[in-house]
Amino acid sequence: MKLLALHLLFLCFVGLACSQDNDENVRRIMKEMAVIPEILDEPPRELLRIKYDNTFDIEEGKTYTPTELKFQPRLDWNADPESFYTVLMICPDAPNRENPMYRSWLHWLVVNVPGLDIMKGQPISEYFGPLPTKDSGIQRYLILVYQQSDKLDFDEKKMELSNADGHSNFDVMKFTQKYEMGPPVAGNIFQSRWDEYVPELMKTLYGVSE
Repeated sequence: MKLLALHLLFLCFVGLACSQDNDENVRRIMKEMAVIPEILDEPPRELLRIKYDNTFDIEEGKTYTPTELKFQPRLDWNADPESFYTVLMICPDAPNRENPMYRSWLHWLVVNVPGLDIMKGQPISEYFGPLPTKDSGIQRYLILVYQQSDKLDFDEKKMELSNADGHSNFDVMKFTQKYEMGPPVAGNIFQSRWDEYVPELMKTLYGVSE
């Protein structure tokens, strides 16, 4: 019995240490990749765990293809089941990192998410994956989670995916301050560059090949 208790205590200690390392890594990489101070004033408190297509987990800072990121991911963080959250995904490098005149491009926005249940949240912008053009180089993508004070009434109307209005020049800080949210409670960052899926997605969304 004593050995079992010691084993469980050891596993808890290892799990806590790994969690702390992950949280420290996401804070470090947000600064290294210039998210702080270009887009956010403060880094997320913890690492957001992201799983795409139920097959692979996003490793913070790594580069993935638009094909790999085409479907809405599953998210996991230390959520309070009694609280409501806002989940969003942005690209701060539209159309490219050297000239981000559309910073930030909104790729996903769901509000009033109860706990971890995104499917029960209120979608303002449905998910669509990265759209880096051929000459844009590598672009950064952020998925962030903010805790709300309660279930809120949002002024924003649901956005059409085929319309750039609302998606272009989305100001994360302005939006979160408007609804009195603090720094992100969880977040992650990854990168993407053009592949053959981009023209297909552009045609679906906007009726153009690129």
